Amino acid sequence: MYRMILCVSLIVASQALFARLPCILTQESIEFQATVQMIPFATHNLYCGTTVEGKKSEGLSFLAEQSRIIRGNLVELSEYDVEVLHHAHGYSLVTGDFNGIQDKHLHAIKVTDFKGINKPESVKSRGANPLIQTLVDQIDAGRWLNDVTTLSSWSRRTGEVGNVNAANWISTQMNGFGLSVTMPSFDVNGTSTNNILGVQVGTTRPNDWYLVGAHMDSVPSGNAPGALDNASGCSGVLELARIASQYSFEGTLLFICFSGEEQGLIGSEFHVDTLMMNNDQNKIKVALTMDMIGYSANAQRELLVESSVSLQWLLDTLVQNAATYASGLTVFTSNNYFGSDHVPYIDNGMPGVLSIDDDWGVYPHYHRSSDLPEALNNTQNQAEMILKTNLATLAMMAGIIDTSDVIFADGFE
Repeated sequence: MYRMILCVSLIVASQALFARLPCILTQESIEFQATVQMIPFATHNLYCGTTVEGKKSEGLSFLAEQSRIIRGNLVELSEYDVEVLHHAHGYSLVTGDFNGIQDKHLHAIKVTDFKGINKPESVKSRGANPLIQTLVDQIDAGRWLNDVTTLSSWSRRTGEVGNVNAANWISTQMNGFGLSVTMPSFDVNGTSTNNILGVQVGTTRPNDWYLVGAHMDSVPSGNAPGALDNASGCSGVLELARIASQYSFEGTLLFICFSGEEQGLIGSEFHVDTLMMNNDQNKIKVALTMDMIGYSANAQRELLVESSVSLQWLLDTLVQNAATYASGLTVFTSNNYFGSDHVPYIDNGMPGVLSIDDDWGVYPHYHRSSDLPEALNNTQNQAEMILKTNLATLAMMAGIIDTSDVIFADGFE
């Protein structure tokens, strides 16, 4: 069962804007059926009038004209002449000169177009598959953090030597797992760079492909360690590959670390273009992507999973696997997909989903040289839970094979 939160949150500093609205301030979220879904979750919420038979209230119409919902980090949003009325789940309700925002990392959404954030309610474990449980129990948050630290030792801007060094290191890791590794090259702003792709061919369904991906490049100019964004996600790909490579699967596994994401998803777009050029797009059964999985602003363990409305089944799958294999992880779901490597897959008819920590929008070191491993406070347990959720989903969908009852593999009895 899902609870749709259809409210706009109010903060004291912004009461002036809303004084003109016919709204009721409540102490808890109000559930109602409406044609317009607004920003979720806060201690105090603003319920703007009533919606009857699809008619919008006067207050909501005013809100739609005078404000926007911006998907993005508050650090970058602070560079623009807007007032942030509320922020949650990486989304900010703003007023001011929102039309002046020109940044590929910020996405403006009309209030009337925003799809509300879901919080799953009453999702219980269905009973773990023992073999999948064996896999997820091997997730090692300390090992993940060691890989984050290694990747963060290079400034990984696309096209620069640190990016090349990191790509070669990732390739070496994947080769060590026994994967078949290639490094397809493409251009970003006239400079050559590489994705790193490791493949494990399936035993009985080799033409069904299950992808785990994350970008490995970083910004800004100057030193760009990119610990959260996105050594955390790329290290997650390596951790899943390290474990999954020890097992057999019915389907083929693809582990990929993209370059060129910060310039506009160029690496993942290149992979999607290659799939379509080779008529392989229908082989992709899922693309599980991870971006910024290593930060929590508090003691909560929270994950936001994001995909399109038509792929709600995929969001539901991750929610269920979190309940089963990552007890204690709170999961929110969003259909406002944007800005990371799941997008090219979804836009071209392939099932794609993003896992991202729910507090990424308030991470103070976003796209800064201070995005270092030590800034990822209080996060190893959260990252472990996010990785368990994704590994369980991969194993379930790709069909992990139980070989425990194979006694005479060489044919002797």
